[in-house]
Amino acid sequence: MKLTLPLSAAVAAAGIGSAALAADAEVPTYRAVYQVEYKGRPLGTSEFTVSYDAKRETYRFESRTTPKGFLKLITPNPVIERSDFRLRGGAIQPLEFWYEDGSRKGEDNLHVVFDWDKQVAVVDGENGRTELQLQPGVLDRGSMQVALMRDLAALGRPATYVLADGDSLKTYEYSADGEHVIKTGIGDVPTLAFIQQRENSSRSTRLWVATRLQYLPARIEQRRGDEVQTAFTLEAVEGLGVDSTAE
Repeated sequence: MKLTLPLSAAVAAAGIGSAALAADAEVPTYRAVYQVEYKGRPLGTSEFTVSYDAKRETYRFESRTTPKGFLKLITPNPVIERSDFRLRGGAIQPLEFWYEDGSRKGEDNLHVVFDWDKQVAVVDGENGRTELQLQPGVLDRGSMQVALMRDLAALGRPATYVLADGDSLKTYEYSADGEHVIKTGIGDVPTLAFIQQRENSSRSTRLWVATRLQYLPARIEQRRGDEVQTAFTLEAVEGLGVDSTAE
């Protein structure tokens, strides 16, 4: 089994307190904990955070998924995504992205450095080093999480997102899938549902975003065809007007 993350996929170091989650008006900061299932079986927990470094004037999205039980034999280490980004002209501009696949060898690990002066992203991954020509608005998998929430809050709909993902630029689009109430660890949550689809891919991601939590995902399902592979359900959240800390 290869564990992938939502939107990323998405998905922050434990122990970050409220003081470290100092909010910026344009980019909400938070810590969220999810229960994770793989093909209907409990997998472990995942934490998402967005934090702000005032000295560097940069933000960080980080996700950390920790498998438990028999899955630790396959993925003994946490699966981590981390994205550093800044705001330029009100738009998100990624600076650096890391992905650690949780395996012993790290064969699928990925590192991307964005050089906006040269308009190039340098990607180190399983196929060696690749340079991608950048265009305005290109994101990575972590910063797309943040962009999605901001666009929903400002526009009421997602945009089309182009990501520096692996050795190429990939386009992700969203379609609306109605209003739903989702059962979570903080109670029943009203949500809007969207389906995320990448060009020329049989995989899709369905997500339910909580309108009262500034469009934080309350549930995420990664699917191959009609089969749900990995599911994330919100268990607790700090920030976003709520303080429901996981035990």
